[in-house]
Amino acid sequence: MDITQHLYGTTARGEQVDAFTLDNGQGITVRLITYGARIISCITPDRHGVLGEITHCSPHLSELETSMPYHGATIGRYTNRIAGKTIRIDGADYELSVNQPHCQLHGGPGGLHQVVWDAIPIKQEGRVSVVCTCTSPDGDQGFPGSLEIALTVTLTSSGELIFLYNAEASHPTYVSLTNHTYWNLSGSGSIFDHLMMINASDVVEVDENLLPSGSLIPVQGTCYDFTASKPIGRDASAVGNSGGYDTCYVIHGHRTGTLVLAARAEDPASGRMMEVLTDAPGVQFYTDNFGDPPHRGFCLEAGELPDAMHHPSFPQPLVRPGETYRQCTIHRFFS
Repeated sequence: MDITQHLYGTTARGEQVDAFTLDNGQGITVRLITYGARIISCITPDRHGVLGEITHCSPHLSELETSMPYHGATIGRYTNRIAGKTIRIDGADYELSVNQPHCQLHGGPGGLHQVVWDAIPIKQEGRVSVVCTCTSPDGDQGFPGSLEIALTVTLTSSGELIFLYNAEASHPTYVSLTNHTYWNLSGSGSIFDHLMMINASDVVEVDENLLPSGSLIPVQGTCYDFTASKPIGRDASAVGNSGGYDTCYVIHGHRTGTLVLAARAEDPASGRMMEVLTDAPGVQFYTDNFGDPPHRGFCLEAGELPDAMHHPSFPQPLVRPGETYRQCTIHRFFS
């Protein structure tokens, strides 16, 4: 196994961005850059041992700063959508920076996906890692308190890509972190022929602006049902005007600190498969509905339920001083 580091480029703000290439010696390589602590490449073998790229991302830093802001990135402070402009913590209201007409999306207009993180490589027996750290200051995008964040991205000799998130706050604050890689196990074309299984009996009900109502909808008998593996595109036209999924699935069997199988994707043409295990309560399934062309990748964003602070029945990811936010998600690759 090996890990290498080199200069990747310079942001429009003049910040140096480094790249790390993780190689597990078994045909899997992962490339991470410090801009947004993001995955820009993952190469795996198909059933015949032919290596191929399985992410949909640009190699150009300028495009990641503009037209592909979330591709492969670490998202926070709070992934997904927070309705309105305010959150309340311990009786005090805080006004958030918003980047959508009705909500803050993916941490706001200056979220963690736009931060150049510090990073150090680590090589151990059977694994190579990059430890990425950053400080989100008090008031960042409207969130109270400073937040010290550490993300360890690890590639193992057995073909596991592990995301381990830890965060500590100076003031009570809400936290939900995730990775936003767009996957395409065939390497190109539409992902609608991929087979998908999602271990969830319910999805979060949303309105026309994709904001949660606070209720859950059983998936059985609906277009959202992936409890048995099926082609992603089979029922996609029934979802809505987007012609694809942008849906939070509530993972069956979730228990804090316990990894459970959340999803399994397979490309029948190449034989590549990917399993996702997580200890997060939800996974946002997104099918790149507005790409050009659309549906060239799918996202499985493990994290807290969207807009949880406005819905007491949802798990509440409020982190207080002295506590540690922790979340682990593992991607397993097979062929």
